[in-house]
Amino acid sequence: MSKDTSQQETSLENALSPIVNRLIDKNYEDSQEKIASQMAPLIGSAIREQIKSHKDDVVDALYPVLGNMISRYVTKTLEDMLNTINTQIQSGLSYESLKRKATAKLKGVSESELLLNENATANIRALLLIHKETGIVLAHSENPKHPVSEPEMLASMMTAIRSFVNDWIEQNSNNQELGEIEYGGNKIIIEASGYSYLAVIVEGSAYKATYDKIRETLENVVLRHGDLIREFDGDLDKFANIEIYREISRLINSDEEKKEEKKKIHPLMYTIPLIFLVWVGYSYYKSYLDQELAQTINAQLYKTPQLATLKFNTDVEDGVVVLKGNVPFAYHKQLAQTLAQNVAGVTEVNNDLVVISAQEDPMQISSNVAYLLRGLNAQEGVNLTYSYDYTLLTIEGSVFNHKLKESVIKELEHIKNVQEIKYNIEIVPPPLDIKIYFDRARTNLTPLAQAELFAATKIIKNLDKEYLIKLTSYSDNIGTPARNLSLSKYRLSSVMKFLQTQARVTNDFVTIVSDTPPSGVDIESEPYKARCVIVSYEIKGK
Repeated sequence: MSKDTSQQETSLENALSPIVNRLIDKNYEDSQEKIASQMAPLIGSAIREQIKSHKDDVVDALYPVLGNMISRYVTKTLEDMLNTINTQIQSGLSYESLKRKATAKLKGVSESELLLNENATANIRALLLIHKETGIVLAHSENPKHPVSEPEMLASMMTAIRSFVNDWIEQNSNNQELGEIEYGGNKIIIEASGYSYLAVIVEGSAYKATYDKIRETLENVVLRHGDLIREFDGDLDKFANIEIYREISRLINSDEEKKEEKKKIHPLMYTIPLIFLVWVGYSYYKSYLDQELAQTINAQLYKTPQLATLKFNTDVEDGVVVLKGNVPFAYHKQLAQTLAQNVAGVTEVNNDLVVISAQEDPMQISSNVAYLLRGLNAQEGVNLTYSYDYTLLTIEGSVFNHKLKESVIKELEHIKNVQEIKYNIEIVPPPLDIKIYFDRARTNLTPLAQAELFAATKIIKNLDKEYLIKLTSYSDNIGTPARNLSLSKYRLSSVMKFLQTQARVTNDFVTIVSDTPPSGVDIESEPYKARCVIVSYEIKGK
């Protein structure tokens, strides 16, 4: 090549270079996407080839960037977790911390382990219930803060991937299914049933509790809606089921990805309201106790015949009782105080009852006697009347027993300005004539018979000890006389045993046993009346 030719080429190159460069730049600007699409396969192939042949060089080249990035990510994650744990520990008297301490004691684990477990939570972004055969999304739910675009496309992709992987697994003779797919910091957990599978998109790590909840959710869906899923024909309008949506939506974590850092609250902010609540509760409790005590005292006063017609004001505060009102005699004042002092819970009695002095006027005395007898006659078994002929008071009537008579006389002696009292009080016990019937050929007491014997006991306990409890046993004329006599004896024994052990009657007994029916009983029309024991009483020596 001559020198002139070389110079011409150099000159031509210098002249054309600016033009060619401008054309290249313009073509690049106009065709960037086309150039990128053409270069991408080449770049990928070049990187893969470089990794195969010079893997160490690629690692050394990327390590300064990726290593530093991974280190910062791990450090930041641990730092956030530690800050959360420290904040929770510093809130020493918060409700959550107290609950956590109690839970740690009950479960036998450390509080730190529970804190780590609380902060190791998975964030579920979305759930898709997908029909296996068609790949159609039967139902889906998503976190509104992390919506999933085009869930149908995702379902189709998942169905294709799952089918491909499962076909490959079957060719390798492994009875398994695809369980999860990881991408970046997320993963898709797949839980399959017979005709559908649940795809759960999780951000971050998933823990055993997360997998358990996913399995439990799918189990509930299959148990409750399995027939509907099995019969699905591709028409979503027919399949629409709000219950399935609600079931899978329970897994969505609707809370914030990171709970706001709990502010440290001084323990007094918890202690002061707690003390106030305890004080209010204690005050109400004391007031309740005082009211109950006042009601108990009033009930005790008004059920006492001597005080039943009087009016009292009973105030109670911290167990201290204040009695107010008017009474006709000092006896009533002292009786009210004694009754109040004997009530459990009373610490002191302030007796402010006022005694209205009785006048010596005969009309006033007669009025006082009538007032007292009205209270005495309110007792069971007391039936008294009186006549007053100035200085002489005559009391007539009857009472159930001697003890009641002595009590009445003792109370009448408290009437002032009466010079002489004459008593014509008779002892008239309550009537007792109860018949206890038995089933044919039976000697045991029926429930009705037991109830009637308890009623008889109330009457018997008002009798003086000098009264004998008389038991007369009869029998029907069915069977032999010996058999009837034996049944009659056992029936009488059943009644006596019940009165002595169950009713605790302490009076002596007199017994009569007969193998015949009572007189006047028609055996043919009312045979049950012949099988009876009659309970009555009689006075000793009569």
